[in-house]
Amino acid sequence: MYDAVFQGHYDYLAAYVPVALVLGGAAWLLARRLGSPHGVWWFWLVGTLTGIFGVTFMDGGPANGTCVINHDLAEPFHTIQGLWNLAMTVPVGCFALFAVRRLLPVLVGVVVLPLAIEFTQATADGLGRVCDSADAEMNILGGLAGLAVAAAALAVRGPLDWRKGVKPSLIASAAFLTLGAGVARPMVTFQHVDGSGLSEANSGQRQAVRHAVKEAFGDRYELGHIYQQPCVGAPCKNVIFNLLSRDKGHPEEFASGSLSWPDKKHLNVLLEESDRPSVMGLPVAGAQEPSTKQEAYAVAELYMRERYPWAAGAVVHRTYPVAEGAKLGWITSWRWLDGDVLMPRMLDVQVGRTGHIARLDVTLGPTQLTLEKAELEAGQAEKAVRKAMAALVRAHGGSVPDTFQTKAFMLKAAERDGTWRPEWLVSVSPSGDGQAADPLAPGADTWRVDAVSGQVYDGADTPVTAG
Repeated sequence: MYDAVFQGHYDYLAAYVPVALVLGGAAWLLARRLGSPHGVWWFWLVGTLTGIFGVTFMDGGPANGTCVINHDLAEPFHTIQGLWNLAMTVPVGCFALFAVRRLLPVLVGVVVLPLAIEFTQATADGLGRVCDSADAEMNILGGLAGLAVAAAALAVRGPLDWRKGVKPSLIASAAFLTLGAGVARPMVTFQHVDGSGLSEANSGQRQAVRHAVKEAFGDRYELGHIYQQPCVGAPCKNVIFNLLSRDKGHPEEFASGSLSWPDKKHLNVLLEESDRPSVMGLPVAGAQEPSTKQEAYAVAELYMRERYPWAAGAVVHRTYPVAEGAKLGWITSWRWLDGDVLMPRMLDVQVGRTGHIARLDVTLGPTQLTLEKAELEAGQAEKAVRKAMAALVRAHGGSVPDTFQTKAFMLKAAERDGTWRPEWLVSVSPSGDGQAADPLAPGADTWRVDAVSGQVYDGADTPVTAG
């Protein structure tokens, strides 16, 4: 459970504890100086809020301006993430009422705080994560539950005066609604889904993960927790899982991976995520520690021929350094072409500096297809992306820089609603250097354009309209 929620960031969380204690202590001292008799509750409230902010914005990155609206209001009650979000804010509502002793201001606070957090995750670069209505729903309910507990405890001593703080509470509520409708709403795009949380995997999913892991790594690892999570904006799920080391001397080490469901066509496993060697890296029999990309390819080829020999039939393969100076090793990519169209089947193997396998990305699919004839040329695809991006940026109050460049560099077969379609891969470059992404390079941030209908998809594969 904790691995799924905290994703192994225990050092980060441990470092945050003294920060919470220091800020809580400062709040206690300030409350005492201002004459408040409830300083101890201010200590717990500020300390708890500090911890929540630390967990909420952990691993924050670029904001995407999108919020997921989950129509299944009952779904987060059946997921680990949902229950954690509920439990996390119960102390906030409780400590806040004990500290403030005013019911309505605390009520407004426990509702506004989760909404503000989700808005920040959607719009603030550096703090960006998934903005999800299910998270806000459970955070609000947790805060209300804590508020109810504190209200019941205080009511034992005497009736609560709910009229205290009515005027500032109404003013704050009106201001929040005005800002939400006039400022926040135009800055966010909403994606409507039915279910978005993390829940236990079923027996079929567990069996599929066991089979995929055994094919990739044999009996090298033990399987840890296995969960399922719906895709956002698509009728699919990802089964996410942990791999544990069989080395009893390193029980804290683990790796993470995902398997697409129900098609089981895409497996992604990250064994090592830094230049620090660990027991989770997969050694390859007969391989030596590489110092060049040619030597790294030799290691990747040994692994490929042992575990995925079908990749030997790829039309082309290339090896790329990972990070500056190949600090994290090299990735070798195997790809298939049918005429001038890139096929969906692919294999990416990352070899670390120690010669161990650090990452694996497998996508199954056909190597030949009969596709509709592309109606759009490369230039038309580039124009469609520029137009869609301009509409998206304008919706958030911005504008596309004049130096912004697009480059359609290859057609690729993509499956949409059970039908294979030819799509242009379009690289985007804000720097204006005009360089096209390499079509075989893994992990490229690339937009797509349906070469028949002209529909544009952003780097997250979400449909975008020109407006």
